[in-house]
Amino acid sequence: MINQWLIEIGEGFIWLIGQPLLYWAILLTIITSYYRRKQERNDFGSSVYGFGTEWSRTWLISLVSGVILSALLIISGGVLSYPVLLMISVLSIIGTVTGRLYFLSAGYVMSTIILILGLIREFSLTINLLPNGWMNELSGTSLPLLLALTAVFLVIESVLWFTTNKEYAYPKLIKGKRGKYIGKHHVKRLSVVPLLVPVPNGVIDSLFSWWPLFPLGDGGYGLMVFPLLIGVQHAFQGHFSNQGGRLFGKWVLTLGLITGIFAAGSFYDPIFIYIGIATAFVGRALIQLYVRFLDLEKPGLFTPHPKGLIILAVIKDSPADKMGLKSGERVEKVHQISVSNENEFYDALQESRTFCKLEVRNVDGEIRFVQGPMYQGDHHELGLIFVKEKPRFRLYQDFPDHVG
Repeated sequence: MINQWLIEIGEGFIWLIGQPLLYWAILLTIITSYYRRKQERNDFGSSVYGFGTEWSRTWLISLVSGVILSALLIISGGVLSYPVLLMISVLSIIGTVTGRLYFLSAGYVMSTIILILGLIREFSLTINLLPNGWMNELSGTSLPLLLALTAVFLVIESVLWFTTNKEYAYPKLIKGKRGKYIGKHHVKRLSVVPLLVPVPNGVIDSLFSWWPLFPLGDGGYGLMVFPLLIGVQHAFQGHFSNQGGRLFGKWVLTLGLITGIFAAGSFYDPIFIYIGIATAFVGRALIQLYVRFLDLEKPGLFTPHPKGLIILAVIKDSPADKMGLKSGERVEKVHQISVSNENEFYDALQESRTFCKLEVRNVDGEIRFVQGPMYQGDHHELGLIFVKEKPRFRLYQDFPDHVG
């Protein structure tokens, strides 16, 4: 028995090499990072965050979620067929061709798959082009199981929102209503959750008399590692990104719990399956629109201010980062000299080329003093990103990108 499990686990990881969704996740990260860094250079003259941060800061969430969910699937015997996993891959790729990661939400992807499978089962549809046995596996897949997974995936998405850090939101410039440039924080996170999924046609026999709870096929069962993609994306101008993330997280978590209730009910009455997918799909779209409406109703946080310079972003490992400066704070004085634009800021920095002392008002409205040494080769603006008067405006030409 142990040898069978070890063989299937090993083969499951080999299956990962052939998963198109894994390579799409890598390609999507490369493309997204490239265009994001290009936009940063256009707006600020320098890239702000490193390559691949859309993915790299979600690894812990992905790993923990994958281990917990894989254990639940294996213990319960939640068997998923190859064609269902392929459908998840295809819809995930189609949804993100334009780079919009929010289309990876289970509210969209899983609800669509459940609807398609429900129609196949209801009307006994057949597709002759599919390999032998695939239609049986599609029609035999447990829809209550898929709806339960939809609920769990929404909960994982809410965790991505709750853990949003405003210091890692990507800065962006847009033209405001009065023609002046204002700043936005763009949240864009991609999580690749490694799932060890029970699949039909393997060498594993039943663990217990009741296992699996969601059988599929007549033979044994195997294991496959499947890279599930979950993404979040939104641009905030009236909320700090961590505040907007908590707002998103609260509603997405609520949606996941409600979907879970319908999933539980669907084991007793199939009507709850369709109520559940309608709730998940429409609810996720309404959350996106609702949070956007709330954000646009609030005054912009990153706008020019007469009593200082509002920090839109801080380049990592720069002098400003080492001094503990945060986005959303307002630099009011440099070396005791009041500043209200970047020219004044740069001129005040020249008072001392080896040491910097700033008077900063934090997001709670309290004044604090920060100071630190300056070295040759450091960013002339300490690594601070402000709302520019115009894109690509720079006070000092040809300074090197701090981020490689």
